[in-house]
Amino acid sequence: MNESFRAGDPALSDSRILLGAAALLAVAVFLIDALTPLDIAIAVLYVVVVLLVALTGSRRATLAVAVVCAVLTVIGFLLSKGAHMGGGSLARCVFSLLAIGITSLLAVRNLASNARLREQVQMLDMTHDAIVVYDLNDIITFWNHGAEEVYGWTAAQAIGQPMHSLTQTRFPIPPERIHEELLRNGRWDGELERVRRDGARVVISSRWALWRDGAGKPVAIIATNNDITERQRAEAALAQSEAFLAEAQQLSKTGSIAMRLPEGAMTWSDEAYSIFGYGRDVQPSAERVIERTHPEDLALVQAAREQARAGVPQIDVAHRLLLPDGTVKHVHLVARRTVAAAGRYEYVGALMDVTDTTLTQQALQRTLSELAHVMRVTTLGELAASIAHEVTQPIAAIVTCGDSALRWLNRPQPEVGEATESIRQMIRDARRSSEIIRQIRSMAQKRDPSYAEMDLNALVDESLALVRRELQDHHVEAELRLGEPPALICGDRIQLQQVLINLLMNAVQAMDSVGGRRCLRVATRAADERHVRVEVRDSGKGIAPEDAGRLFNAFFTTKADGMGMGLSICRSIIEAHGGRIWAESPPEGGALLQVLLPLHEPDDGDAAGVAGGNTKGASHEQ
Repeated sequence: MNESFRAGDPALSDSRILLGAAALLAVAVFLIDALTPLDIAIAVLYVVVVLLVALTGSRRATLAVAVVCAVLTVIGFLLSKGAHMGGGSLARCVFSLLAIGITSLLAVRNLASNARLREQVQMLDMTHDAIVVYDLNDIITFWNHGAEEVYGWTAAQAIGQPMHSLTQTRFPIPPERIHEELLRNGRWDGELERVRRDGARVVISSRWALWRDGAGKPVAIIATNNDITERQRAEAALAQSEAFLAEAQQLSKTGSIAMRLPEGAMTWSDEAYSIFGYGRDVQPSAERVIERTHPEDLALVQAAREQARAGVPQIDVAHRLLLPDGTVKHVHLVARRTVAAAGRYEYVGALMDVTDTTLTQQALQRTLSELAHVMRVTTLGELAASIAHEVTQPIAAIVTCGDSALRWLNRPQPEVGEATESIRQMIRDARRSSEIIRQIRSMAQKRDPSYAEMDLNALVDESLALVRRELQDHHVEAELRLGEPPALICGDRIQLQQVLINLLMNAVQAMDSVGGRRCLRVATRAADERHVRVEVRDSGKGIAPEDAGRLFNAFFTTKADGMGMGLSICRSIIEAHGGRIWAESPPEGGALLQVLLPLHEPDDGDAAGVAGGNTKGASHEQ
């Protein structure tokens, strides 16, 4: 303990007064003891001098004064008695020295105890907790610095005041029950509402302990208090946020999943439990996910697990779940890796139940397929004359060749070679007729898409052949420019042929109201290293600016009798093949429809992946 005094210390003046009084008393005792003939133990009064110095709180000064008083006692004894020293005088001197020594020891011991007590009080004062002591009548007897910070009153203002009245305490239960528990157990803890000096209401976490005296009688209550107002607000906000999140996850059918690696421990949100069909008592694990995975999609999930073990930055997998009751769910998991401790990392992601969306998309796809079939049949009706011409032409050729073969054979000297050539021509025409009928039947059938490798040039040539009669009837000249070498694509032949025929028919009809030369230009060319382009250009009136953004919208048409679904279906088909379709109005006039398709890459498999088809430019008659 620091026993020095600083300037301005209020204890300094009191200590000086005590030291001055002690010095005067010591001088008086010495003079009386040394110069008067009193035969009493006047030196015992040095005890008072020691006690006065002890009141200053300095153990060093107390011990020094005790030594001085002992020396003065001996000197006074020698001066007053001289050669006439008797046994009684010596006994009184010794008694005085013992009194001074014992008093000094007790005083120093008391000072040490007081110093320890002050240190303990200072420690209580330094803590951030609000520590308050009040007696059983609720009167405050101790109020530390933490209490000043929490409640706003200083110790001088609070000590002597009733605790619960000063702070306007609101108890969670009746105070009588709290005191009963305190007397029974010696402790109580709970949350209280109190009012600060500035009028602000705070929530206090309070812990009470009953203080008993040596006889075991309750004398006071020691209360440790903490302001938890902000914590409660944060907890309430967190609880509200969690409730909102849980509600949002339930509404959106999206659960949260976390997985720590390499140990593989998992955490699921409530909605994730619901999606998997497990109760909250089930411990999340990868094995539980496997149990719910549809057998046909196990390979997808296993591959995603291997990706996680390899530490890929992001996992994206869509698969099906098969629940015990036979219900099939479609789910989509997207997870991102986060950095954790060395050698450890965590994936945090969202598990979305996309069953409704998937079923809706499947129903929409079926509807689009049926609509596309209807449009194909409708197109076949429009091409009836062209089809009849394409079929009857080879049949007529067969009849002509047959007659020629008979004439060659019926000659006096049969011309077998000429007859054979006529028969071969008959076979070629029959095959051509059969191929046309096959194409027509394929277009009329309702079936699922079938993707295969094909020559784009041949597909364009076949489509143009089917509308040849329409070109003749509308006096349209066709210019065909096919890129070399032929581009190989992967797709459904019937669907792509439907797109081409629709574009060709639209171009022919767009030139109906145009006088002069009508020209239809069809070309294929490489767009880049991975794509090929088909261009269909007419010499019609072009695309009206107001129709530019609506060309591929469903039910938009510029025809009086049009359905407005032709180009919309074309866009759906092209996008399903990983390509895109758009229209432009070239400066030289007319309309230009362009189709971009990916080239076939054997290593990539089918080109049936869905790609985002951008449409730009303009409208065209459908």
